[in-house]
Amino acid sequence: MTTNRLSIVVPAHNEERYIAKCLAALLAQKSELHEILVVDNNSTDRTAQIIEAIAAGEPLVRRIVEPRPGVAFARNAGYDAATGDLIGRIDADTRVRPDWAHTVRSFFARDDTAEVGAISGLSNSYDSPYRRLKQWYIDKRVAQGTFGGERRIDNLHGANMALRRSAWERVRDVVSTDPRIHEDLDLALCLREADIEIAQLTDLYADLSPRRAYTPPREYAAYIQSGIDTFELHGRLTPEILRLIRLQSRLHVLVYAAYRPYDPDLGRFTLQRAIFGSGGRAMPIDTKGRTPSP
Repeated sequence: MTTNRLSIVVPAHNEERYIAKCLAALLAQKSELHEILVVDNNSTDRTAQIIEAIAAGEPLVRRIVEPRPGVAFARNAGYDAATGDLIGRIDADTRVRPDWAHTVRSFFARDDTAEVGAISGLSNSYDSPYRRLKQWYIDKRVAQGTFGGERRIDNLHGANMALRRSAWERVRDVVSTDPRIHEDLDLALCLREADIEIAQLTDLYADLSPRRAYTPPREYAAYIQSGIDTFELHGRLTPEILRLIRLQSRLHVLVYAAYRPYDPDLGRFTLQRAIFGSGGRAMPIDTKGRTPSP
């Protein structure tokens, strides 16, 4: 696997709360890594200082500045700057599990995976009161063969994925940078349109913060609309896909109600959170002027 050099790209915007632990999880397996590129996308908090402090003691870590706002621009800057044969992509609140990098490199080194250009994994939430319940659900779906198992899929999870540099180069000029769409779904659809396979691996596991679960349903509706817009951009929106997307929107109301009273800093449910909420998280898309389709 000496030619399977793995670069990691981490887009970051105001991630002072998460970025240090994200990088610590990666550096715990640095023998498997070629480089870690954190793309600072106009952070105004201490994100830049934290990255630079870590980079001062870890040559693998490098901070890249991308002034154009949007995850797609940050991702592209990182992918273009990466020098590895493989490019891993995670979010700043992702904490990869110990064998994550080895799983990526081992999969792409196999002779029978030459047609696979990208992989995506499974995830749980590290600061969720429902972690055990979610793990039970994931394990059940894996046992049923509907999750993982190297099954071929048409999507990528930007918080836990990797692709070959050669696959990125084939679609680099056709991926969209429209801030209103889901950049990871757009990338996946571009790969599939180029007849590049995507596999979902059971063992490519990462833990995430369930920050999006705290987003009020009205704001989340704009996020859902972006998924619809992305499928429409590729001429792939079918009645079945639309039904599933709208179901996701309705389910989020229940998810939000379940998470709203929980304070992850305290590790318990509080009356203050139940009444005032947490303010949600910034969506990775431009929600200005967005209204859901009828």
